[in-house]
Amino acid sequence: MSMTENYRGRIGLEDFLGRSKGGSLLLLGNPEYFTKEEIARFLQRLGSELSEEDGGVPVAVIEGRRMGPADEMVSERLYGEGVPHFRIAELERLMSEKLGEREVLMSLKLGYDRDRILRLLENEYLSDELFLKLLSLWRWESKELMEGESDARILTALLKRFLNAGNYESDIYYSPVSLLRLIRESDRSDLLDALCFWPEFTFRQQRGRSVGLHEALASSPALGEKGIETLRRRRERAVDLALAGNPALSQDRIEEFLARRDSVLDRRLAANPSIGDAHFRELLSRGEAVVETLLQRQRIDQGRLGAIVEALGWDGIPQSLAENERVAPEVFGELLSRSEGAFRQRLLENPSIPREALGEILESRMPEEMLALAGNEAMEGEALRQVREWAREEPEELRERIESALAGNPSTPVEILEELYASGREELMEALAANPGTPMEILHQLKLDFRYYPIVSHNPAFVERANFEMGMR
Repeated sequence: MSMTENYRGRIGLEDFLGRSKGGSLLLLGNPEYFTKEEIARFLQRLGSELSEEDGGVPVAVIEGRRMGPADEMVSERLYGEGVPHFRIAELERLMSEKLGEREVLMSLKLGYDRDRILRLLENEYLSDELFLKLLSLWRWESKELMEGESDARILTALLKRFLNAGNYESDIYYSPVSLLRLIRESDRSDLLDALCFWPEFTFRQQRGRSVGLHEALASSPALGEKGIETLRRRRERAVDLALAGNPALSQDRIEEFLARRDSVLDRRLAANPSIGDAHFRELLSRGEAVVETLLQRQRIDQGRLGAIVEALGWDGIPQSLAENERVAPEVFGELLSRSEGAFRQRLLENPSIPREALGEILESRMPEEMLALAGNEAMEGEALRQVREWAREEPEELRERIESALAGNPSTPVEILEELYASGREELMEALAANPGTPMEILHQLKLDFRYYPIVSHNPAFVERANFEMGMR
């Protein structure tokens, strides 16, 4: 069977080259990711040669990019003679797979070749691992990410490789701000660690605030230990603050930050979900502002509740603890049994209120407690129905307050929302217009009223539905 017959049976280029050693391959047009010299050396290692002139009959034709009319004529003639044709993409993919990583990195470290690094980084067939290693060799010449042409091409190559864009978002590959999105969305520690070696770039955001590249990286929970160490050595204030709140921070790193006895760093640590019990106890002694954050953001179990009572006493516990959605059920129950006034009211408004505590509260029929439950998004439909039925027999002022809370609660059953809409009361219409749980039919009716249109237009459920209907999602 001839080579042409094999090719027309879809033989791959690698197999073809293995069987046709000693032959000459004609390159028409231009390559993209490798120079002609690099292609010639690659083919020589496989026992073949590269030709750019139409002389004799080659064993195969490689169709490159940007072929001119003369190249097209030669290609058509040789195809008619039965000469196999391959596209340059198949050759460049094969060359990329066969690249010796150690050899490439060593040669570029010994002699910096900016053009070659640029071509390699734009090579879509290169492995992610080699791409990230090459990225660390790139020497930035611009102060802004998209300022210089070569630097802009590097950023675009990075975004195209690692950022998942939607059907209508292809333009984001050419915006420097998209790097922030990549950092926030990526779960690849190797990518984030590699970016830590980049020079500092500043991103201007809304309301005049700016954020640095290193600060954004320091905030990513996917950041690896290598990246954390690289950023820590920079000793930049904004970076240290971001690292202190990063859940990827190890206990040893947390210990280092605590040793600085910096009140601002301490508040960031107090919000870090990775701190251990010993660090929790230490932060309880670091001042009112730190304790406020600590009790609002940290997981609270029986052991930590004991530490809180020991440090502050029951009467000294701030209301921020009642707002904490990470309180263990048994701790929540104990807090309810010991609390009163504003602290208890905050507990009842807490979305993490355990189900077992609801029965007792519903049976108590205390007006302010029932009002708090009416607005709690964690309530199940049946509990909210009980609140609604109870409110029917209550004085008008209390009933209307409970109805307003139910109208704004996304967890309120649809039949109650429909009943409240039918009342026509203005304060209920405003609450319904802002409620993402309001049926779409009601929202469409409310948007026709100029008083509620601005509210409906910012309702996240309505906006999502409108975008879907316009084909934007």
